[in-house]
Amino acid sequence: MDKFSQLFEEFILKAIEQTEAAINFDFEEGQKLEAFTANRDRLFLVIEQISKQVDWLTVTDEKREELTRQVEYIKKLDEKLLVKLQEYRESLKSEIEKTHRQTENIKGYNLSDVK
Repeated sequence: MDKFSQLFEEFILKAIEQTEAAINFDFEEGQKLEAFTANRDRLFLVIEQISKQVDWLTVTDEKREELTRQVEYIKKLDEKLLVKLQEYRESLKSEIEKTHRQTENIKGYNLSDVK
């Protein structure tokens, strides 16, 4: 196996590790999520460039199947991550709506009449 196919495999494993870690993030810490997405974008750009350098005809069928399974696993992890992000978005939206309603309710009080 040539160096590019080894690099490709290493970076795929890094993508799996990153995505698994992101699923366990506390999304309240927005900077972690922001850093994750920026790093992930760069990681997949590198993977794309490496994949263009790999001579796929020299890679064994078993290794190609293993790499394909790893890529499919990343896709499944992405689906889990998207579900978690959507749940977080809905909870955040609900919290914002609740805060807005409370603010509107407070505006309705006339505090000058309180003795």
